[in-house]
Amino acid sequence: MGGGSGFLPALPLRGSGAKLYRYDCPYVPAMGQLRQGPRATLGIGPRIVVMFTLVFSLMGGLGLLVMKNSLLPAFDSIEKRFAQDSAKRLLSGFDEQLSGLSVLNRDWAYWDELYRHMLRPNKAFESSNIGPPAMSTSNLNAVLFIDRKGRAAGFGARALGNGLMPRQEDLLEPLQRRWVGKPVPAQSTQCGLTFMQKVLASVCWTPIVHSDGRGASVGMVVMARELNDSALAAIAQNAGAAFSIEPHTGPPAAAAPALLTWELPKFLHFANRSLTAQYDASSITLRYQLQDLEARPLAWVRMRLERNLAAQAQHIVSDVAVQLAVVALATGLVLLLTVHLWLVRPIRRLHADLASLTASRRWDSVLAYDRPDEIGALTQGVNALLKVLSEQVEALETLSSTDALTGIANRRQFDERLAYEFVRLARRPAPLSLLLLDVDHFKRYNDLYGHPMGDIALQKIGRLLQQFCRQQDLPARIGGEEFALLLPETDAAGAIALADKLRLALHGLAIAHDHSPTDPLVTASIGIATWGSDHRGEASALLLQADEALYSAKRSGRNRVCHRRYPDLPAQQSG
Repeated sequence: MGGGSGFLPALPLRGSGAKLYRYDCPYVPAMGQLRQGPRATLGIGPRIVVMFTLVFSLMGGLGLLVMKNSLLPAFDSIEKRFAQDSAKRLLSGFDEQLSGLSVLNRDWAYWDELYRHMLRPNKAFESSNIGPPAMSTSNLNAVLFIDRKGRAAGFGARALGNGLMPRQEDLLEPLQRRWVGKPVPAQSTQCGLTFMQKVLASVCWTPIVHSDGRGASVGMVVMARELNDSALAAIAQNAGAAFSIEPHTGPPAAAAPALLTWELPKFLHFANRSLTAQYDASSITLRYQLQDLEARPLAWVRMRLERNLAAQAQHIVSDVAVQLAVVALATGLVLLLTVHLWLVRPIRRLHADLASLTASRRWDSVLAYDRPDEIGALTQGVNALLKVLSEQVEALETLSSTDALTGIANRRQFDERLAYEFVRLARRPAPLSLLLLDVDHFKRYNDLYGHPMGDIALQKIGRLLQQFCRQQDLPARIGGEEFALLLPETDAAGAIALADKLRLALHGLAIAHDHSPTDPLVTASIGIATWGSDHRGEASALLLQADEALYSAKRSGRNRVCHRRYPDLPAQQSG
């Protein structure tokens, strides 16, 4: 935290090329030196004054020591909490990547067609699901079927970002070695990380069983997905901090200065809970060891955070020290009599308030010290730091939950709200509808009018969704040109009526689209799924139903509304 800058820097995303911005925080200026008079022979009176001045200086030094031993640890604690929270958010992003893959992997493992294929291999099934055409349209880079004897029973692959194809042995061999000493429990999905052709990838595997979960496993389905630049950028954005992934070359040097080891909370897919922190005068370097499929060291995740708060705290302490020395020389006996009221007690109070603030983590608080002296200036400096910290935390929270282009909710906030609605439905059953809206032929629109005009069109659609929302509804942008509208306490009829109005309103915007084979204006296809009060299941089921309805609307000619009744009834269309 050198250079007198604020505590929380606005860090760029990995690979974004953005500049590192800092926010200046005011601090208490040092008071000018008092002019000293000519030397003279001191009488009894001046000697008494000098003695009192020396005693007061000693007391002032003791007061400064109290402040240093109480205030700086409080700032250090805040700094440590911020560093640990940054690491937690970063590793949670990796954990979410693995969790997303595990959901898809588990769905395949409970797929009856795959179960039958493992009992009686079917080349048509293998070709249609993991053959080159199928893999080319998948977001997976490798799918591996393993029979009950641990042998490969099928393998499909898609080229990695570096142009190389994943190899079957990159997945099969480490998993075989892992399962020798650590068999996979029945009906359990496990995930980890590995390098495929020098590319970091997430891997999940699940025993293949019948969809009802009964009976013995007939093999294992393994899936791998590359952690490409966009995935790593999303992790950095959610964490609010830049990071790098470095090859594992052994543990950090034991003799490194100020090397600490912190224990992280448990993660779903990471067994390692050790985080190393190395302090220097201006930064904190955090390193976390990623492990491969055999629980061996794989790579280091490295983050560097500026120690702006510690530098600012040191600067404040230095200013106060100068002020105390000047005031001690100027006031002598008066400050000697009032030092307890004007210095020691306020510092103790400030320390107690900072300790309480640290415990509650209410960074938007303001310390109420309306004083025109050094303690008041110190408090203003603390309040300035707290303001910067509060603004940064608020900005990070907004950034992590809002789509930057349209100003509506992003995919993360949508997923959290959808999960919350399902928890709420478990307590108080009510209908829940979900609209998925996809702009028709939007790639052609961008190709014809350019991406800036495409962004403007998406912004208009975002505002249109907001206009049609009630207070409890949630509009969100969940993909490039794909939007979602979550409608609590709305049945199928209400959702269909709203979707028709929304489709007509979009047409009424009259956004020209000369290359659309559907309509000369921008249109959208809308898929609807409704969850009745008597249904049970997970949020992914509702999302899947809405997605199927959306694709049904597209296949039926686009610019229409299609409703998919749960669990598997024919689609209803309008438009």
